[in-house]
Formats: sequence, structure tokens, C-alpha cells
Amino acid sequence: MKRYSLLALTVLVMILISGCSRKGSDASLSYEKFTLANGLDVILHHDDSDPVVSVAIQFHVGSNREKPGKTGFAHFFEHMLFQRSENLPRNAFFQKIDALGGNFNGGTWSDGTIYFETVPRDALEKVLWMESDRMGFFINTVTQGGLEREIDIVSNEKRQGENRPYGMTNSLIAKNVYPERHPYSWTVIGEIPDLRSATIEDVREFYRTYYVPGNATLAIAGDFDPAQAKELVVKYFDEIEAGVKPEPLKPQNVTFDTTKLIVYEDAFASAPAITVTYPTVEMYHPDGYALDFLTMLLASDKKSPLYKILVEDKKLTSDVNMYNGQSELAGNITIRVVTFPDVKLDDVYTAIEEAYARFEHDGIDNRDLERYKTMMETQTYNRLVSTLGKAQALAQDNVFAGDPDNSMKELARYRAVTEEDIMRVYNKYVKGQNYFGLSIVPAGKAGLALSGSTPAVIEKEQIGEQELKSEAGVVIDDPYEKTPSRFDRSIEPSLMSNAPELNVPEIWIDTLSNGMTLKGIVYNELPLVNFYIQLNSGMLHDSPQKPGVASMTAQMLNEGTEFKTPEELEEAKGQLGANISVWAETETMTLRGQCLEKNFSEVMELVEEILLHPRWDEKSFDIVKERNLDNIRQRETQPSYIASSVFYRLLFGKDNILSYSAVGTEESINAITMDDLKAFYSANFSPSIARMGFVGGLKQKDVEKNLASLAGNWEAKPVAIPTINISPEKPEAKIYFVDYPGSSQSYILIGNRAMPNSSPEAYPADIINDKLGASSSSLLFEILRLQRGYTYGAYSYFNHNNYSNYFMASSSVQSTVTKESLEIFRDILTGYKDSYTPEFLETTRTSLLRAMNGSFETPGSQINMLRVTDIYNNMPMNYVKQREATLKVMTIEQAKEHIARNIVFDNMVTVIVGDAKTQLENVKKANAGSVLLFDRKQVAQ
Repeated sequence: MKRYSLLALTVLVMILISGCSRKGSDASLSYEKFTLANGLDVILHHDDSDPVVSVAIQFHVGSNREKPGKTGFAHFFEHMLFQRSENLPRNAFFQKIDALGGNFNGGTWSDGTIYFETVPRDALEKVLWMESDRMGFFINTVTQGGLEREIDIVSNEKRQGENRPYGMTNSLIAKNVYPERHPYSWTVIGEIPDLRSATIEDVREFYRTYYVPGNATLAIAGDFDPAQAKELVVKYFDEIEAGVKPEPLKPQNVTFDTTKLIVYEDAFASAPAITVTYPTVEMYHPDGYALDFLTMLLASDKKSPLYKILVEDKKLTSDVNMYNGQSELAGNITIRVVTFPDVKLDDVYTAIEEAYARFEHDGIDNRDLERYKTMMETQTYNRLVSTLGKAQALAQDNVFAGDPDNSMKELARYRAVTEEDIMRVYNKYVKGQNYFGLSIVPAGKAGLALSGSTPAVIEKEQIGEQELKSEAGVVIDDPYEKTPSRFDRSIEPSLMSNAPELNVPEIWIDTLSNGMTLKGIVYNELPLVNFYIQLNSGMLHDSPQKPGVASMTAQMLNEGTEFKTPEELEEAKGQLGANISVWAETETMTLRGQCLEKNFSEVMELVEEILLHPRWDEKSFDIVKERNLDNIRQRETQPSYIASSVFYRLLFGKDNILSYSAVGTEESINAITMDDLKAFYSANFSPSIARMGFVGGLKQKDVEKNLASLAGNWEAKPVAIPTINISPEKPEAKIYFVDYPGSSQSYILIGNRAMPNSSPEAYPADIINDKLGASSSSLLFEILRLQRGYTYGAYSYFNHNNYSNYFMASSSVQSTVTKESLEIFRDILTGYKDSYTPEFLETTRTSLLRAMNGSFETPGSQINMLRVTDIYNNMPMNYVKQREATLKVMTIEQAKEHIARNIVFDNMVTVIVGDAKTQLENVKKANAGSVLLFDRKQVAQ
């Protein structure tokens, strides 16, 4: 193996204005780029604002490199690389990153595959050791057992995506928009028969062809010493064999000779949906920037013609989605509309054409174009708020654009788009063009489809066809030949000397003249500010006979003001590059905002208008009501929502407001009037129960100056806080089976009531749950996914609020192993106290303490810390430090005591949503409790 030194590197250094820093109101991104002799591009971005470092490795291979009959392989291969490598035992990647207090994942799409981690800064060498091992020292470790186990896991991931309404949409679009054998004519996840036919030789061929250094970019962003990082990269990566870099693929855009119409009857859907797709151009094509703005102008807000006609005028739907999807080889524009029940899709398409005609007649308001350009700037900055976002952007831009800072340069290309450009691409790609029209309708209602549609030809796995490829249990690893290395890679490197310490951001606090508390954190990295105003007036203030009033009140605040129509309000926000929205949850109502720092003063004028001058428009009220009804109908077809609805009702009782979703029920929404909303607003909107949080570059005095008007005009008044009485009587620990005919997976949910956030038991409960189900290194995930292949994921958590408190463990499992999965849940939960070891506690202690050290990197994490102190009763400002202290001193005896009190399977209810015809009798044999059967209509009632 030829050796290379740092001096042999091809070094390219490119420095922008300043390293992810600011100059005035602008932001820029600095980097250093060099290329190893084996072809691996390396990009370093130094940012010492937080004690974390992120690593991203972008491979230039996605599903577009697959062979027909071997679909889904790029994504499947991504999974394989998390199993093991020559110097990392099976599943060690999951365990080690978690133990380091880090986060990791991977992703595959049509054009690429990326792997990434964020860890405390002293773990950089460990991550580079692990990543280099699977880049250059992986292929010899692949076994038949490991291959088959991952086939089962990916098959369940595919079932999870399809086991829901409209789950076949992407597959039908891919097969009908692109011709046979086109690289985009299959979905990224592929087909189960293709996955099941994968062989070890397929894995080896894929690895040797595409996982070569010259086909990848490694990006490191965060707090590290650049000279030291270069040495580490050379040490771990430059001896990897170069291989042959694959030839790039050329664009393969498509055109339609005629319009094609297909209809698919979906057994899970409750309402028709239409998807209209027009072929366009590949990414980075000059027309793409205008196409982005075209889709925004046509459908992105309340002013757009598609929204005005389909939602407001014709009342066919509650929302319209339109997007410009550009990939490496081809692109398309897609319109997707999920309608109200029994709507004829011919009427929807007619309305779409009317919207086009209005767009042509009215033309483009330059103010709209300018606000979209401002919003694009905000979106670009948001991509760069974290070291992980920067690492991913640098790696992806280098691979696909050939330029690591292309994201920043794209802003200039967007700013250059003109109204004439937009009309030109509209005429070229949309107006009068052939398209693919997909109608998805409820089973038995093909008459609602677009006229002339032919039935879709689709192969979908049936429950009776399900089988496991792998043998249950731990995968037995065969011996393998080790690849030579210039140093002993089996020795895991130590942590580096730059160990971080917990540094909680300094919080400034004040009280405004109207009594509203104000907290802030200074954040100077990007010209963005984040803020919230939060009230103790969520669903808890609703009546159990009419849940949904708080939620609808919040939604109405987004529908214009006394002085602005809904369209004018959206326009005003867009021109300022601001996102402002109001929503209600179980225990709170929140206004959340983000904007460019330079516009904060004007944005707060809008906030004051939204809060103090609601519009109460009847037309908007009708739209909000229909949107909520549609949301409820859609939710009631989701297995996870069905299970949660049953679970909350069992835990808290049908007459308790906590048993409902904040959005309400179909019955309650139909009964709510505008007077209900006005009464709720009058009774519950007051600064006396409001708190505000701010994260940004403004000084405290400047923030308060910009809030003076709101404080002066929003007068305080007393608000009655409701008392929530929870019956001491607990639900019976039974199995409640909800029949979901034809479901290819069963959703299992197990849990019971738990403690509020103010309880001294709350954080210790989170500690003991860490090894049970908090992550991919926990027992539920390890056994149900990694050892058995029954599911794509299995997790548990404690939900701590002031009143809505519970423990929940859940997973979607392959239908044919419902009984076996339930038995595993039972055995893990029942035996958790006895199986919990001092090693478990030490692993959790190390992981959580290390994770704390970098937990305030982004403005989002900082704003959430402020929210925590505002949401929960009696939460001290130094709660993070208190948790650190609790974690450091917890003993194994204390941990077992907490488990004994709070994780008791015999006290838990179990809800299963699945196919009763094939699974009910098996579940009865599981010895996990008596079984009661329900149908979905009973649940909705």
C-alpha cells in the first residue's frame, strides 16, 4: 500500500469574506479545501462558537446508479454500512456515537448518499477513525446473515411508508413520469422482491464501484484545530485505495408526447387526491431558479391563484402544494391536492386551469417576487445555523455543483430572476403542456378520478406473502481477512485533549410594563433572530364537550388582522423575510417567529397587530373549520394516530380534556362558532399569563425598545387557570386491538400515566429510559430491529408536561410477527429492572453528560431552552445544571428504584392497530393480557 504525506496533497485554499461570520447584515462561509492523492476531496470549516464538530461524507451515488431488477440497492447499501467494519464490531457504530454524546445518521436519495455525525469536539479523531474504517475497511466483513437481516429491516421501512393513505404516490409517479429503465423510474427505497434478491456479490460490486475516495467529499465543520484535522484526515483516509472514479451521468430530461392519466384505488384513503406532474430540467439549469419562483407564485400562500380558487372560491380542498423538484439528471413540477371527501377530480383540474388563467391575466406583482427573494435568503441562512448544516452543505455543494460554497452563490442567481424569466418558464414547461395526472381515490370510488384515467398497474405485497429473510436472533459473524494498514486500526483512538465543558448560554431577564416576562440570549453568528410569545391558554381551557376551540382561535390569528386581509398579512411577512405563526397545543398557545435581524422592529409591529387586532373574518373561519375537519379525517387513517387516540382516552378518561387532541374532533369542530373563538380570546389572552423569549444579535435594551408599543397597548387582565382533575382510577392493563383491515404492519403502543415535569422523578425517569428506548443504541431498537429485523425502529419515552404526562413505548412491526413483537415488548419491560446493570447507567451518564456540552449550538436549541423554563411550573432557570448534578450522582440502586416505580408492564395498557383477520388470534396467544377488539369507527366515536 503506497503511503502519502501531507506534503503530497493537492491543496486548494479558498477563503470567503469570513468564516461563517457576519459583516453588517450579510453572512458568509469560509472553508479550506484540499484533495488527497487517492482523490478524496476534503473541506474544513472552522467555527469555534460551540464545542462541537460535525463530519459529513457525501458519496456521489444514489438510486440513479442502480440496475433494473436491483432497485433500492443504494439505500440498502447505506444501511449495510452501519452494521460493522473490520475494526468496528457489529452495531458498534450505533453504540459508540451514542456513548460519545453525539448524533448520527445517513441518507440516500436519487442522486447521492450521505453519512454524518455531530459530536463533542474531543471526539473528532474517533469519528474519523470510524468513518475511514467503513470507507476503506468494510467489504470483507459482509456476511450472509448480516445481509439478510438488513433486507428485513429495509423491507419494513418500505412497508411503513406504504402502510398509510397515499403511500403509493411516489412509486406511481416514478413509474409513469419516467420511461422504463430511466434512472428515476423507480423509487429510492425500491421493491421488496428486488431487495430480497440482493447477494453478497451485489454488495461487493456496489462498494468497489461507487464507494471509492474519488467519488466522495469529506467535510468537517466546527471547533477543531485545522492543522491537526489535516493530519488526522491524512492518517485515516489517504491510505485507502483510490479505485476508479465512476463516469458522471448526463442529464436525461423527459418530455411527454401526450398526457397520461392513471387512477389508483387506495384502501387507506378517506378522500381523493390528485397529482399533476410536468417534466422540466435538471438541477443547476438556468431555468430552475425561475421555476422555483413560479411554483411559489402559483401556490405557496393565500395570495396565490391556486389557493384562491381551489381553497377559497371553489372550496375543493383545505390546501394546495406545488413544488419544483430538480434532481441531477432530470426535474419536474408537481401539484398535489388532497381534496375533501367525494370531490370529483375533474372539478379540481378545471380549477387548476382557472388558476393558470388568472395568473396569466393578473401577471406578476414585483413585490411578491421580491418577498420570495427575501424568504430565499432566510432559508439559506437557516441551512447554516448548525455545524452539521454547514458540513452537509459544503459536502453536497462540492459533489453536485463542484463548488463548496455554492449555497451562498445561489442567492445571487435567485436575486437575478426577473418577471420575464418566470413567464418564459411558465409558457415553456406548464402552459398547454402534456402532463401526468395521478388520481388516488378511496377503494370503490374510481368514478371520482380524472376522466379517461386507466387503472394503475402496481404490485403490492400482501400480508400472506410476508416472510423474514433472516433467522431470528443475533447475527453470527463469519471470520474475514483483514485489509493491510500502515498502523493498527483495531486500537480505538483516545479522546482528544480539548474536552468541552457544559456552558449554558447566559440568559438576561426582565419584565415589561404590562407584566409579561422577557428572557433573552445573545446570538451573533448569523443575521437571524428567533422569538416566541407563549401563553398558558392551550387546550386545557377548552371544554371536553367542545375540544378544538383553542386551536381554532390560534389558527384564526394567522388569517389576517383587523387592518390586513390574510393575503396582505402574508405579503407583509414575506417582504420582511419573516416566519410568524400561532398554534395551540395541549397546555400552551404559542406565537413563534423568525426574521432577519435588520427587520425585527417592523416584524414586532406585525406581531402586535396579530395579537391585539384579530380579523374574525367569516370567510376565513369557514376555511379554518374545513381545514381542521380535513386534518382530522386524514389523521384518523393513520395507525399511529388511531393508537394514540385510544391510549389517551384510556389513560385520562373520555370526559377529561386530556383525552383529546388539541385539534378537536369532527363533532366538536362542526359545533364550534365564531362566538366561541371570540369568547376564548377575550377570556384567555393577556400578558399576565404570557412569557416571551428572544435569541439574536440585538442587545437587551434594543429588544425592549422594539417591544415598547406591544407592552403599552396590550393591557393585563386576570385569567382563570382551569383545574384539571385526573381520576385516581387507572385503566385496566389490557390489550386493545383496533382492526385496520389489510394493514401490512401492526402499530404497537404500550404505556401508562407518568409524572409531571415538576416532579423530582421526572429527569431520573428520562435517565433510566435512555437504555430502554431513547435511541438506536437502546434495547428496544437493538432487539426488535437489529436482532430480529421485525421493524424499522422501536422507541420509548416519558412525556412530561404539567398535566398530560405518560410513558409510551411503540413500534410499527411487520404484520406477521405482531405476536412475537408484543412478547418482546412484554419481556423487555418486565425484565428491565433486573437486566439494568451498572454498565448501562455509566453508558447513559457518559452519553448524556457529553451531549449536554454541545446542546446549545443552534438558536433553535437556545430558544427551546427558554421555552422549557416558561412552559413548566416551577422549572428553575438553572434546570440544565440541576440535571447535570442529578446525572452525576445517580446510583445503580436509585436507578433500579425508579424503574420499579415507573416501568411496570403489568400496570400498562397496550394498543395494537393492525389486521385483525390475520393477527388477532395470534395476539390472544401472547400471554400479554386479555384482548378487546374495536373497529376504527368505534375509535373515532
